[in-house]
Amino acid sequence: MLVLPITHTPPENEEDAVEIPATTKTDLGLGGDDGERSWIVISEAYAFIWSGPDLRDVPGRDEPSIVYGTLPPTFFAHVRDRFLERDRSEKSMRLTRTD
Repeated sequence: MLVLPITHTPPENEEDAVEIPATTKTDLGLGGDDGERSWIVISEAYAFIWSGPDLRDVPGRDEPSIVYGTLPPTFFAHVRDRFLERDRSEKSMRLTRTD
């Protein structure tokens, strides 16, 4: 499994990340109303085994789950395309989370 990290830290280079719209953050339960901006980093990716020891339950849920939700299809396609484009032109860093 390959996943892209999410951060509140603004990217040094805007080409290295895609900002998550506040409405999407709210829909996913990622604190869309916290007033902080968030980005999906496309300059690095984490490789790990699904479902392995690196996954944690989403806090505050009645039913245990590791899934916050899914990105809207159009936004997902945009992030995917930006990641693949960047990865082709300048290889993204790969980090392994599971031994």
